[in-house]
Amino acid sequence: MFKNLLRIVVVVGLVIAVSAVFICAPVSGADFPKKAVRIIVTAGVGGGEDGEIRGLMPFLQKHLGVNVMIENIGGAGGKIALEKLQKTEPDGYTVLFSTFPKPVVIEYMEKVAYRTKDFTPVYAWTRSNQLLLGHVDSWKTFDEFLKAAKAKPLAGGFTGRGSTTHVAGLLAMDALGVKVNWVPYEGSGETLGALAGKHIDFVINLASTSLPLIEGGRLRPLLLVSDERDPFFPDVPVPKELGFSVPALPGVRGIVAPPKTPAAIVKVLEEATSKAVKEAAYVDWAKKRKMVIKPLNHQEFGKDIAESYPKVEKIQQKLKD
Repeated sequence: MFKNLLRIVVVVGLVIAVSAVFICAPVSGADFPKKAVRIIVTAGVGGGEDGEIRGLMPFLQKHLGVNVMIENIGGAGGKIALEKLQKTEPDGYTVLFSTFPKPVVIEYMEKVAYRTKDFTPVYAWTRSNQLLLGHVDSWKTFDEFLKAAKAKPLAGGFTGRGSTTHVAGLLAMDALGVKVNWVPYEGSGETLGALAGKHIDFVINLASTSLPLIEGGRLRPLLLVSDERDPFFPDVPVPKELGFSVPALPGVRGIVAPPKTPAAIVKVLEEATSKAVKEAAYVDWAKKRKMVIKPLNHQEFGKDIAESYPKVEKIQQKLKD
């Protein structure tokens, strides 16, 4: 009887030991992914975010080895999609693509059930700088614009309250000591159209979406709100070249995963995305769209998100006005 009891104790001990190995073993990315990966986009079909991720999709599928599905969840500036990601299982099969620091801005504008800093950064690769644009009939240089803006408040347009263009405009004008009568518009086409029609004095807008009216000779870029010049707008000066210190807040587009996504899974997603954006066909496609490719790995992307918090916090009251 004692021998039988001893055998039972040994067997139970082995079962517990083996179970502990499986429970405590680190999650491996070796078997990931086994099924399709879904990418939530915080904007509707046909917008800038949607177009960029769909352009990368075939190359991402190639390097992940599975299908990639796009789910557009617009509304509330992306809040609905971001709150959904917060509650999603961190298994790597559902991630989110957005323009940062838009999610951070939303946190400061209203009550939300997510925290951008809790998400797991995966990879970012496109960077859209903000342009200060005037009508061609108004000013030829930024100095002329600044002189006019200090003489009286001008009407400035931006796309989407809480968007990167909104925040970039607030930061820039605050740094320049300029008061502005801001006019929000639903989309960049509407914003640029208002300036082309001389209904407002200037706009802050993403460089990539401003090109058609600039090339058409209707709008003039006066300043690039960045630390360095844009390769597609090489003749447009940046603030430091003119003796000004203006915080740069480019629109950085990238992928994040739910909170606490295992590092091994993040590595698989990161490496696949990194390879996808280096594909010659994708690079050629991006150049045609005047997209600035500036990759950030998961650590660099996380640092970029963290650094946006104090910038947005500085103007949180103006965001709510």
